[in-house]
Amino acid sequence: MKAKSIKGKSPEEISARLTESMADGFKPTLALVFISVKQDIASIISILDRKNIQIFGATTGGEISGSDISHEAISILLMDMEPANFRILHDDYTGSEVVEVAKAMTEQALTLFARPAFLLSNSIEKPQDMGLGEKIVQSVSHVAGNDITIWGGAAGDDLRFKETFVFNNANITNKGILMLVLNEDKILVKGRAASGMKPIGTEKVITKSEGSWILEIDNQSATDLVMKYMGENLSPEDFKDFNLKNIFLNLMREDSSSIIRATMGFNMDTKGITVTGKIKPGDKFRFTLLPDFEVLTEVSENAKQFQQTEMPEADALVMFSCIGRIDAFGPMTSEELQGIQSVYNVPMAGFFTYGEYGRATGGANEFHNMTCCWVALKEKTRTEDNP
Repeated sequence: MKAKSIKGKSPEEISARLTESMADGFKPTLALVFISVKQDIASIISILDRKNIQIFGATTGGEISGSDISHEAISILLMDMEPANFRILHDDYTGSEVVEVAKAMTEQALTLFARPAFLLSNSIEKPQDMGLGEKIVQSVSHVAGNDITIWGGAAGDDLRFKETFVFNNANITNKGILMLVLNEDKILVKGRAASGMKPIGTEKVITKSEGSWILEIDNQSATDLVMKYMGENLSPEDFKDFNLKNIFLNLMREDSSSIIRATMGFNMDTKGITVTGKIKPGDKFRFTLLPDFEVLTEVSENAKQFQQTEMPEADALVMFSCIGRIDAFGPMTSEELQGIQSVYNVPMAGFFTYGEYGRATGGANEFHNMTCCWVALKEKTRTEDNP
């Protein structure tokens, strides 16, 4: 499989880059489109559809093309993947339970290939639906089995936190689920989820919770304990302007894997804090430091080890990275991207997400925060299919 990445700041630029990419006879069949909500999505769809290119598209919190990061722009990964080896499924969950829609789509995917792998994205109509990605990942795993391959990320909207969109050749929706279903007997799909965040302090236990709200930790009110951890002593008035965005929890699973949960807000009446994703009484965690610049080297070394032990070659790379990593690393963020792409030296595209999906190292498929999920794709040759 041949792949190329193109980028631009307008439909006109994309049209020109697409023409240039095909000048050597390259005929892409699939486009992964990552685009700002401020761009003309319909025009981009029209440009690609006229070339008979199938589209998997999501709006972004920033676009990735190789190691380059853009904002309010367009990044596209083009591949000439054999059409028989993939299908794009799309559904709108308006008026339906998102869990049931995700399950039905997964059941359809299982009729397409004996061993399907999934690249996922989803959109939301309003900010309070940002946790839907976790339900979608759990629904796919429930139907297809815990060993299923899932990678992806929630669509963004340039940090406006209003509404996001996913799209294919025929539909653009702010209440949608989008699946790129790959035949894993023909397409190798392997990736890694890495946060680089270091847990500190002693293990804590969530002793009371409701949904995504943590009400008590170690039988103490959640806000009191968090403020103690931060060395803060705030009055109720002070809480109005207090920002929790730099507090993260390293949530520990029973299988010894761990995932990151970001705190999103607090309620002074219940003395609870809310996090992205579900938690339950009995969950254990440690507070976590933001990743430091040592992570940049670690990510590159981990990618090299991955190449040596699991996937020697790739045709293309796809990146789903948390929007919060831009704040954490600033201009150094591109070094993390370069550290991964340089291992395979193949085209890469992706976007900064509102939540990442993928298998935790040594664990299950999860909804992640503050995590970098990267995926390597390689289409098997006929010789590989029939040794």
